[in-house]
Amino acid sequence: MEPIQEFNAEHSLPGNDARLALRSDGVVCLRGAHDGEWLSLVEEGIEQALSGASEDVDIVEKSGDSGRFSFSSQAWRQVDAFRQAIIESRSPDLGFSLLGTDSMNLFYDFLLIKEAGTANANTPWHQDHAYYPLHGVGVINCWTALDPIPMETALRFWAGSHREARIYQAANFAGDTDYRHARSDRPVIPDIDDDPATRILATELQPGDMLAWDSYIFHSAPGNTLNQRRAAFSINWASDAIRFHDIPCLASYRAPELTEGSSITCDKFPLVRGK
Repeated sequence: MEPIQEFNAEHSLPGNDARLALRSDGVVCLRGAHDGEWLSLVEEGIEQALSGASEDVDIVEKSGDSGRFSFSSQAWRQVDAFRQAIIESRSPDLGFSLLGTDSMNLFYDFLLIKEAGTANANTPWHQDHAYYPLHGVGVINCWTALDPIPMETALRFWAGSHREARIYQAANFAGDTDYRHARSDRPVIPDIDDDPATRILATELQPGDMLAWDSYIFHSAPGNTLNQRRAAFSINWASDAIRFHDIPCLASYRAPELTEGSSITCDKFPLVRGK
């Protein structure tokens, strides 16, 4: 594995070099993107979300694991601490600087917690865009570590796999027989692990470090074999090039007022930069 290109974002926003790295490899690392105050705000939101404030929380207990795998999406609409961490912080400026577009929408937030003892809670190779009802290029996931993440539990990325903007079949995380994301017209996910030609990127992270990646890039993650929590909070931003595509998907990714080919701007996916 090779390291992900990284840039110091503690005191400045990402510049052209970071944008070029994102466009070339499909992923970039911003060190020190968020400070301790922001991390504390997110932790406050986690407590609220897992205590019932969020309408969309899933807690999974994998067979053979002693810990739980928890995740939540679109919680910013019910959890004020998440709303502040997303809207009233430098988060939009970080995303806007990387997208380099005229305007930007908040698509959704995502909380992911792999407790200690979740070795079987691995995340298979997949593309985020395979699950989205969206046309176009210009969605990035800004994923911030809340805990130290060593190489043993680090995210893996197939460098450059985003460039063709080709959507493959969606990985079936839960093994459902009636899978809403199943699309027979899409190509099968390649055998990435056994292909010596693939260039795999990964890096360890400290709390506040942020990975930003293109929604078309293939990525995966192992289960948590460590004796500590592995948590992250991600914010997904969409550029002005993105349009709604009316296909089966999670309720988190759609709004009733959107129609085929329309802009995604609405109360659920608000415009946060530009006009």
